[in-house]
Amino acid sequence: MSHNTNHSVNAVRSPLAWLPILLGAALLVSYVFLPFVTQPELGLSTFPAVNASRDANEFDLETNGAQLILFAAGITLLAGVWGLTNGKFNRAVAAVTALGGVLVLEYFAVFFLSYRSDEGTYLNAMGLSFWLMLALGVVMVVQLALPRAATSPEYCLNRLFANQESVIVVALVVLFVSIGLNNPRFLADRNLLDILQGNAYIAVAAIGMSMVIITGNIDISVGSLIGLLAVISGRLVVNDVPVVVAWLVPLVVGGGVGAVIGLLVAYLRIPSIVVTLGMLSILKGILIIWTSGKRITGMPEAFYLAQARPLGIPMSVIFMVVLTLLAALWLRYSGLGRAFYALGGNAEAARLSGFSQTRLVMQVFILNGVFAGIAAVLYATQLNVIQPTPPPGLELFVITAAVVGGVSILGGKGTVIGAMLAAILLNTIRSGMIFVNVSPFWIQAVQGVLILVTVLLDLLRRRRQLL
Repeated sequence: MSHNTNHSVNAVRSPLAWLPILLGAALLVSYVFLPFVTQPELGLSTFPAVNASRDANEFDLETNGAQLILFAAGITLLAGVWGLTNGKFNRAVAAVTALGGVLVLEYFAVFFLSYRSDEGTYLNAMGLSFWLMLALGVVMVVQLALPRAATSPEYCLNRLFANQESVIVVALVVLFVSIGLNNPRFLADRNLLDILQGNAYIAVAAIGMSMVIITGNIDISVGSLIGLLAVISGRLVVNDVPVVVAWLVPLVVGGGVGAVIGLLVAYLRIPSIVVTLGMLSILKGILIIWTSGKRITGMPEAFYLAQARPLGIPMSVIFMVVLTLLAALWLRYSGLGRAFYALGGNAEAARLSGFSQTRLVMQVFILNGVFAGIAAVLYATQLNVIQPTPPPGLELFVITAAVVGGVSILGGKGTVIGAMLAAILLNTIRSGMIFVNVSPFWIQAVQGVLILVTVLLDLLRRRRQLL
């Protein structure tokens, strides 16, 4: 057995390897016995003096921030399992556990700041589990300082957290902490669900966009395509077409539009930005002429796929997570997925290796159209009204999610997981601006800055690799 294998086994057998799982499990159990959960009568209405200063509907701490505990417990447990499967990641697991601890401590900071005026009455009503969660949060942060076995250079903490996904995760934690302390209503479960639900269809569209950019192409018509496909789905179901058919037709039409784009790019050698710019105008014109500016209403209840909540989880969020994970695994382990990376990294080398550039370009644009169709169905079914035009700047949001998520604009690099995280980040920024009284119109400026910074960093990384 090699030295590295021995080291991995020893790391797994170390008591520290089990610490994140124990902390996550203890945090989850403590939450179950939290007074807010087991004794609803301890809610804010128990104290008239507090109610006089804040409206109970506006400030409802049993939902404002409590879900942070569940989220922290979940990521800590997942990090612990990750660490047990490969002991080389022990320091990264410790960092993820510490981030979970930061979220726990944020909840308590919000709690103490919010109830400091009740002279301790509400705090005294809290049970043992409440204070145990505080202790667990402190331990989750402090454990980062515990000495751990050294790992090989490729598994060092600075290497593992130098990728774009890690940067986005840290940025999300910083946003939640800073905005949540400034305005606890930002942590309300309704707002957090709105952030995830409002971003889900963008994240799904960003999956296809990431694949296109990985191959060295781009599609700036995706916003108009999503708008048109949403209208097609709504018109079909209003005209008594079966709901399932109304869901599936946008996928087929989206794939067909993608095939047309791919045909022009692959066989006629027209740059993708030119083709998709023309397609953007065509689709937008069709949409305006067809709808005459009228909204679509009167869809049956069964049509609203995105509003379904199996096990209390919004269906759009389930689609976002499941499709992202499946796409990430497919890109990494399938022959076609690896071919996309090869084409974007070095088209000539990919050709000499036996890959057909025209076939790959056709396939990636068809896939992009299918994902745009799924995104259109989620967009059409999240509200009771389908607008005649897509949200302004939708294509920019999708492209920004892919690029900021770490997909190199030059092709050949990136992951769809980063694109999903970036989509959540953008929606978090937009929501946070409202809670800190900054005009949400600034989001477009923020998007531009994020794109420029990400592209510049990517260029610097590539230049450093060439030196």
